[in-house]
Amino acid sequence: MKAAGWIAAFFVAGAMAAPVELTPAQRGEDFDVAWRAVDKGYAYFARERAAWNRYRPAARAKAVNARTREDFVAALEGALAILHDDHVRLSEGRLGSRIGIWARWQQGEARVEAVRAFGDADVAGLRPGQRILRIDGAPVDKAVARRLQGHGPVDAAARDWALRHALSDLAARPLRIEVQEGSGVRAVEVERKAAPPANGPAIVARRIGEHRDLGYIRLKSGPAGEKVADHFEGALHHLRDTRGLLVDLRDVPTEGSRAATLAILGLFTAREKPWQLRELRGGKRVVDKVAPSGVAPYGAPVLVLVDRWTAGEGEALAAGLVAVAGARLVGTRMAELRGEPRRIRLPHSGIVVSFPAERTLQLDGKPREILAPHVEVDLSAPSGGPGDPILYRALKEMEKSAG
Repeated sequence: MKAAGWIAAFFVAGAMAAPVELTPAQRGEDFDVAWRAVDKGYAYFARERAAWNRYRPAARAKAVNARTREDFVAALEGALAILHDDHVRLSEGRLGSRIGIWARWQQGEARVEAVRAFGDADVAGLRPGQRILRIDGAPVDKAVARRLQGHGPVDAAARDWALRHALSDLAARPLRIEVQEGSGVRAVEVERKAAPPANGPAIVARRIGEHRDLGYIRLKSGPAGEKVADHFEGALHHLRDTRGLLVDLRDVPTEGSRAATLAILGLFTAREKPWQLRELRGGKRVVDKVAPSGVAPYGAPVLVLVDRWTAGEGEALAAGLVAVAGARLVGTRMAELRGEPRRIRLPHSGIVVSFPAERTLQLDGKPREILAPHVEVDLSAPSGGPGDPILYRALKEMEKSAG
């Protein structure tokens, strides 16, 4: 493998020096740079355009008059929140933050759909299927309405976005959530704290199954500098004789390395292959292709494990494995982040703004963000008893595919 260009590590955009105090003029200039970049480059403007333009003067005034850096970040977030898009984010602040809960509205009720394994919400006792009644003392519908106030057109997708974000703001105190449990109400307190720095290997690989003849590779959000693609190639080399491979992408970060994605995909093909479409400004579509790695490709059936925390580059890799390796996805819907990101660093604050600047499509022309698992697992009513219901189902499916 030509590792030099391929082993770029997963990273978090926007690592920056200690914040410095800005003048009102500098805050205004930074706001204008961010607003113009998104206004000209964001690929998914629809009904939000009118609200986006209408809210700009108020958001800019808040930015210019901000007394603290936190207030300035909040002003930027106020403008970006109009878009109701989890792929629009800042390198600091709360947009897109997560405490391990994925919730959405189902038949007029706010329901927990997924809880990140071993996350703070999981430890606190939240479970898929629970109905959310109150968030920090406020009825859930009011908490969501506050999140949407002044933030553009309200539809089902916007209400789901607002519910997730009402549950994800970072704060020093615990988040108190009241859920319905049987005929009663249970209060759950979830710690709201930043995730600890990633450590440990970027790849976990082993043989699994009754006869240890199935391969399992889990990508983890390893620390900066990890040679992700090299590690994956090494793991696959030792698993080459297995009769099937499970690739677990349930812990892949939003930000990541496209070079590593392409290098991994190259291990599954002997010739150049298309893996995604991109829609450029003006509607022109281009086909992105992946080059073979130069080693014999893995040829046994491949299943990819995904969930709501398969995000950004993780989603791209999952879709690419479907296109290049003929893989099947097992799990829940993914994070449904849209498009190819563009990142700009604001000149005075150093804050990085990231937003989707090109639409991404599957090879059949359907948006990548609607890619659903071939085998969907309902976490609120899983089969197979306690443990990991997605892995359990994947093993059952692999027995059918590789039997």
